[in-house]
Amino acid sequence: MKLIHKFFLAFFITNITLVGLMFVFIYMNFSSEFNNFVKQEEHKHLSQVKVQLVQLYSELESWEAITQNTQLWRSIVAPKKQSTTKTKQQNDDDFTNNKASAITGVDNKPPSLLWLNIPADLLQTGKRISLYNENKQVVVGRADINENPYTEAVTLNNNVIGWIGLVPSNLVENSPAEAFLSAQLHNYLLITLFVILLAFIMAIVLSKHLIKPIKQIVAGTNELNKGNFASRIKPLTQDELGTLSNNFNELAGTLEHNQQMRFQWVSDTSHELRTPLTVLRSHLLAVQDGVFVADEKRIRLLISQVDNLNHIVDDLAQLANSDTASLTYHKIDVDVIQVFQQAIESYTARFTEHKLSLNCQALKNAGLCLVSGDKDRLQQLFSNLLENTCRYTDKGGQVSIEINKCDSELEIVLQDSAPGVLPEEQSKLFERFYRVEKSRNRDFGGSGLGLSLCKQIVEVHGGDISLQDSPLGGLAVKVTLPLVGYSNDNT
Repeated sequence: MKLIHKFFLAFFITNITLVGLMFVFIYMNFSSEFNNFVKQEEHKHLSQVKVQLVQLYSELESWEAITQNTQLWRSIVAPKKQSTTKTKQQNDDDFTNNKASAITGVDNKPPSLLWLNIPADLLQTGKRISLYNENKQVVVGRADINENPYTEAVTLNNNVIGWIGLVPSNLVENSPAEAFLSAQLHNYLLITLFVILLAFIMAIVLSKHLIKPIKQIVAGTNELNKGNFASRIKPLTQDELGTLSNNFNELAGTLEHNQQMRFQWVSDTSHELRTPLTVLRSHLLAVQDGVFVADEKRIRLLISQVDNLNHIVDDLAQLANSDTASLTYHKIDVDVIQVFQQAIESYTARFTEHKLSLNCQALKNAGLCLVSGDKDRLQQLFSNLLENTCRYTDKGGQVSIEINKCDSELEIVLQDSAPGVLPEEQSKLFERFYRVEKSRNRDFGGSGLGLSLCKQIVEVHGGDISLQDSPLGGLAVKVTLPLVGYSNDNT
């Protein structure tokens, strides 16, 4: 089942359930309240009828007038509403006329509504009222008093003068109250059907609205699966789906950048390996054809090209390992000064060979400087920095090392003399295979991977590495590492 169908069913079923429950509760409450209202109105009407019957009986001292004059009974239990207002004298005249008609049996004009002082009988309660004498014999209405679910005595001066019976509206088929309830039920059903239709439409609209950004993300991921890393989607909302869209765009950008870097990596690697291989092949073919003689000088040249290949392969392997640093690094507390001193000792012969003077007095005065790191990786870091200094510093130059401690950080600055590097090119030296002047650096045997590898190692150790101009005329490399503890005692 698709997500849009799930959204639709969730909204629609929820709305249907709520509407159904509201319909049931509202109708049940309305029916109950309406039945109570009808019951109260009927009993109120019955009380008014009793008052008039008592008044009539007190005047005539019998029910014979009602038996002889049906119109009088109707005017008592079911009066008709008059549209005009009469004066008190007119009402008194009507009252006298009705009493006279009751005695003489002449059917005069029925009493007015104001004389009766009761509301119009909209529920037709009068049709369901019966009158019985004191012996429970019918005067008017149903023959048997037991046919009335509700009976009440009519008393005058604490004497029972008759009985009045009532069949409640809710027990009568097709009564006005039941008809009204049926009409209301019909209206409620129509309203409920309309609300359900509206809920159906709203469920469709909301489902499409919610699924739209998800469809965009799905379409975008399909493009990524096809290798189209330039695909981007426009966030349509400011909620979690909008955040997901932004994350998708960032992921696509990262993948696109990595793809470009991978293409550049393969291209640069092929180019770096092709140069020494071409030299080897050309010299070997020349020796095979007799152009060159495989003497000691020629063999030494070939060996240097093989060494150059080895340097490139080693740098590639080291850089690949550094890309998975979090998996391959084994950190312990290491005295970084001691590791640096060991690296310098291993490069003493190289400095002598290049006639470089080294000032490393700051190392001897630095004391104990502990960092949480991998000793072999740190050794690799300092070896690469010293190798670059030996390769790219003019013979007879100078190399100086400075050590600074501040706020639980160790700052190591390695400076060398000319040649220098332009400021706009210093930031590019950490890129893989980048060289300031490619032909010159290739002659020195560099692959352009050393500083990139150094940056990887420093960042894994939580530090920072940067380049700047050196006061000695060359390049200054500043490495900052976090300390776990240090002492001012000399080693």
